[in-house]
Amino acid sequence: MKSAAFFRLVLVATIAVAISYSCTEKIDLVLKNSEPQLVIEGNISDEPGPYYVILTKSRLYNDDNSFTGLSGATVVLSDDAGNSDTLTSNIDGLYQTNFIQGTVGRTYHLQVNAEGKTYDSYCMMPTPVDIDSIVITEETGFDGKTRKVGDILVRDPAGVQNNYRVVSEMQGYKSSGFSVHSDRLWDGKLRSFNVPHSDYQTGDTLTVSLWSITEHVYKYFRDFNQNQNNFGAPAAPANPTSVFTPSTLGYFSAHSVKTKTVIVP
Repeated sequence: MKSAAFFRLVLVATIAVAISYSCTEKIDLVLKNSEPQLVIEGNISDEPGPYYVILTKSRLYNDDNSFTGLSGATVVLSDDAGNSDTLTSNIDGLYQTNFIQGTVGRTYHLQVNAEGKTYDSYCMMPTPVDIDSIVITEETGFDGKTRKVGDILVRDPAGVQNNYRVVSEMQGYKSSGFSVHSDRLWDGKLRSFNVPHSDYQTGDTLTVSLWSITEHVYKYFRDFNQNQNNFGAPAAPANPTSVFTPSTLGYFSAHSVKTKTVIVP
């Protein structure tokens, strides 16, 4: 009994010393810096153009959050019907189409020539899926206050692999982040998706767009979200699987869009 009590006493003392030491010791975190990489963000849809491609460079961990657009690149967007459009740039890093029109079922090729390298990505535009309805409800938070939130109901086509991204706009402000879903476990069923915006006020105008995206674009956004939510994870997050050849950061999405708008009751 005495030896057990002594062991507990030593253990408590050791923990106390460790805690005291950890509170006073200065730890210098050594981070490995990598060379900034090209970041490509490209979109084309079946909605009227123009469409845009944004080119920036990744930042080092200790850098500020300002991003500078990359100028001087050659950006070409073409399709499998023989149309080819060389994008123009009036603002550094922002490249705009001139005439190409997104069409469901066509495969699009984005080619970016920047800093002596050529990057390619291909993406087929899927068939759009309608939004069945927008549902506004009230929920009570942990603070006891109620707020209005939204969901959309979507009837997924049976027998077809579908992937979705939900984008919302309220009072002129678009949602941020990537709200994406796959029908892998609920093919052909009626599903509800959360609307990114919340805390609506009566009379607000809420517009929700349902993007039908390809599987590789869905996986890119999914991996991106997982990395963003990886706080406290035992392993360091890795970059999402690249959709470009050769590999670089960013994505290229050819998607179809269905939109619905409601006035919040």
